[in-house]
Amino acid sequence: MDIDQLNIDYGITDQLTFVKGNGGLPFILISNPGATALISVYAAQVLSFQPATECEDLLFLSQKSSYEEGKAIRGGIPVCWPWFGPDPKDRDRPDHGFVRNGLWAVLATTAIADNETKVTLRFQETIESKSYWRKPFILDLEISVGDTLTLKLITRNTGNKTFSITQALHAYLQVGDINQVQILGLENSHYLDKLDNSLQKHQSGAVTFLEEVDRIYTGTQNEWLINDSSFNRQIKITSTSNKTTVVWNPWEATSAKIPDLEPDDYQHFICLEAGNVDTDTVELLPGNEYSLLTNFKITRD
Repeated sequence: MDIDQLNIDYGITDQLTFVKGNGGLPFILISNPGATALISVYAAQVLSFQPATECEDLLFLSQKSSYEEGKAIRGGIPVCWPWFGPDPKDRDRPDHGFVRNGLWAVLATTAIADNETKVTLRFQETIESKSYWRKPFILDLEISVGDTLTLKLITRNTGNKTFSITQALHAYLQVGDINQVQILGLENSHYLDKLDNSLQKHQSGAVTFLEEVDRIYTGTQNEWLINDSSFNRQIKITSTSNKTTVVWNPWEATSAKIPDLEPDDYQHFICLEAGNVDTDTVELLPGNEYSLLTNFKITRD
């Protein structure tokens, strides 16, 4: 992508600039009175979001992340689509789908107000994507940066046959100390424990972290609060159009096996993901569309 041409076509004075980022990938730098943000056009991935009133970034981004085509960036908010997790057909296709490993197109940029900027990125089928998934589609991600961060993932079925997807906005949320974090909003719900043969278990009280956690919460509400006492802040997350929530932290042993994480990175992030996962499958008729929306807001007592 030509950075100069992107700035001519889509740059916004005093709000939005295209820059050459790590690995030469095209990045979008947003700075408005509400917040700053960094977005990679490759993978349509929000890498950083920091409200003007905050000292810490909302998002975790590994210092060992890869920035090259064909590889996923570790951190920020990757888009998992059209499947979540390992290849459901066991054909050696990429984990979490193929759109987080490819270049998206810039569709539009808009100054909603002095303190809010909106970016729309699009992924359409290509020769390479057809080798993974032979279903006509258009996938848009709308990213709104202001006092809060909002992502809206829109899937359109442009073919003449119904197809099904699973999906998630795989948010890596930065925390000061994993041992001092709790998640509210999942109390008294059930989850599938991915570390115990996907056995269904019951959540009693707030979610806390004393060991590796990899869970799919089913039939959940659409609002959660992360208490991060080390940073003295709360992260309020709301979503629409999903019945499942994923919570993940790899802890020490699994982190040591992940090449693009530092040994102690697990202490400084949790993944809380709004999605349509496992049995919460989205079925799209020809000509129809489906939107998954998530909003992140940092609050303090």
